[in-house]
Amino acid sequence: MTRTAKTTTLTTYITDMHGLINHGLRAIDRQAALLARTGSQVEALAALHEFQRVLRGHRTRLAARAGELGGATHWPLKDLVTTLTGAVAGLMNALRPEPTAKAFRDDYTFLSHVAVGYLMLHTTASGLGDAATAALAEQGYTDVARLVMHIDQILPALVLQELRQDDLEVGPISDQTIVMVHRAWDREAGRAGSRGEQTAQGPAA
Repeated sequence: MTRTAKTTTLTTYITDMHGLINHGLRAIDRQAALLARTGSQVEALAALHEFQRVLRGHRTRLAARAGELGGATHWPLKDLVTTLTGAVAGLMNALRPEPTAKAFRDDYTFLSHVAVGYLMLHTTASGLGDAATAALAEQGYTDVARLVMHIDQILPALVLQELRQDDLEVGPISDQTIVMVHRAWDREAGRAGSRGEQTAQGPAA
């Protein structure tokens, strides 16, 4: 592969990531503005402000990296990405009507999409020997993983709050849900560690 082909490939991935983040940020901005007008759910609004801060920083860094590679980030978001995210959002809208909890569920879907995009970007950049882009993607992936885990922490309480607003009697079980989330992630982390040790050791004699 020529240097030009490598640069083109990397620039395409970077501009796609920039477009995806810009697309999602518009929805998060609207969500934050709406919640700010209500003056309620302070913790949820604080989470949205953190999403905005982090993702705006990502957008800036991606644009700068694309510029360094000679590309531009004004390209429109690809139709396929728009179709996929729209289809997922439409399905979720049909499943759950509660406003704030549903919005954060859609944020979770969006952030997961961003995370896998960064995973692909990191893999591509590493494979093509671009350490600067790989480092950018690693930081992006780490940041987004933290935001997803933040939603894990606050979503149970939001769901219970909205159930109570519908005059449904529910107990204070959000802590049980958070324990369930931690247990699942800890279990998977342990399994991943075991697989890593086996890989490092090589096949048994």
